[in-house]
Amino acid sequence: MRKRNAFAIIFTVVMIISMIQIAAAYQSSTTLAMNEDNGVPNLQPVMLRYEPFPVNPGEYMDVWIKFQNEESGTIDDLTIEFVPEYPFSLDASDTATRHFGEIGPHSSVLVKYRVRVDEDAVEGERYFRYRYRYVQSDMKWEEAIEKITVQTREAVLNIDSVDTEPDSIVPGQEAKVSLKIRNSATSVIRDIGFYLDLTMSSVASSTATSLDTYYNAIPLAPVSSSTEKRITHLKPGEEATLEYDLIAFPEAESGIYKVPVIIKYMDELGKNYTKYDIIGLSISDDPDIYLVVEQNNIYSEGAAADVSIKIVNKGVTNVKFMDMTLRESDDYDVVSPANVYVGDVDSDDYETAEFSIYVKDLEDNKLKLPVRIDYKDANNKDYARDLVLEITAYGPDKRGEQGTSKLGIVIVLLVLMVAGWFIYRRWEKKKNADKSKDAGKSKGK
Repeated sequence: MRKRNAFAIIFTVVMIISMIQIAAAYQSSTTLAMNEDNGVPNLQPVMLRYEPFPVNPGEYMDVWIKFQNEESGTIDDLTIEFVPEYPFSLDASDTATRHFGEIGPHSSVLVKYRVRVDEDAVEGERYFRYRYRYVQSDMKWEEAIEKITVQTREAVLNIDSVDTEPDSIVPGQEAKVSLKIRNSATSVIRDIGFYLDLTMSSVASSTATSLDTYYNAIPLAPVSSSTEKRITHLKPGEEATLEYDLIAFPEAESGIYKVPVIIKYMDELGKNYTKYDIIGLSISDDPDIYLVVEQNNIYSEGAAADVSIKIVNKGVTNVKFMDMTLRESDDYDVVSPANVYVGDVDSDDYETAEFSIYVKDLEDNKLKLPVRIDYKDANNKDYARDLVLEITAYGPDKRGEQGTSKLGIVIVLLVLMVAGWFIYRRWEKKKNADKSKDAGKSKGK
């Protein structure tokens, strides 16, 4: 009996639970049907895109947002509003709030904002905010947030200046080269590696001959340090100075040498950059020129004379486009052209310039010749020098010309004596022959 009662109780409970579930299911299906019939709206905002991507600090970007009514109900009085938040803003002429009267079932509207990005914006993911409301949401604002990537398109590291001390590197001597670099990006640049490619490895070809040629193409070498310098980071607009101690090869020719530079660094988002650049370094020394009178035949006043001037380059720098001018003086008149184009005078070489003058006055038996030389070095730097050459007017005896005259006289006398002796001998023979002939005639008679 008790078993029957227990079974009846259990059966009754199970039936009650089943009836409750059936009723709940019926009620839910009825409610769903009513919602579909009544058309409850479901508004979904989606940011379709923004351009450009990524956006650069200081630029404008266009943002497109789509609002989709995904249900069969109508949305009334939709209001959309851009929420300004650094670094994003709208121009004063633009409107942050947009109104739409009605959005039908399964319909959509598209909103476009032209947004300005602050020029000091920090690179990275930044939040773009907007909100919306409509009648069916009891006009309560609903906020949406989208991520915008702000990034300088290329982190720029510039070489602002190159200074050398001295201004031009003298062959065989040391110099300090200072390079000032600046972070022109709007974000921090990190892990900066700076390389002076003195062996031109970044431009050399693969052949052994070419490699050797490139390796020695730049006659410079580092002193007491390597050609690599490193900087941990540079903030936006920050500058740094890199210093190199270099020495020019003793046999280096004067000129401007292009030195390749390799710069490696990383931006704030972890993107690596490699930049190739070129700096110019000057190798030269001031030309070492001196003049000397090589030949002249100035003997006395009131006579014409020729003067030959030797131009000697005893320095390491070649000289070109040289002009020499013999200036006017009260002591002489220039008979020949006063200007002579000398041209090139290579290192450890000389050239000559010749002038003809008429000597009017000698002071203490000396004549001063003021001359001017104009020329350029190998780097086309102009030079001009005014010099005074002094000549002593020696007579023929002091020049050794007297000895030469006596020797000539002796030779002439010897020739005359020999000739006289031969003439005398012939005359004597003829005389003796005539005597013999006369004697023979006398005997015949």
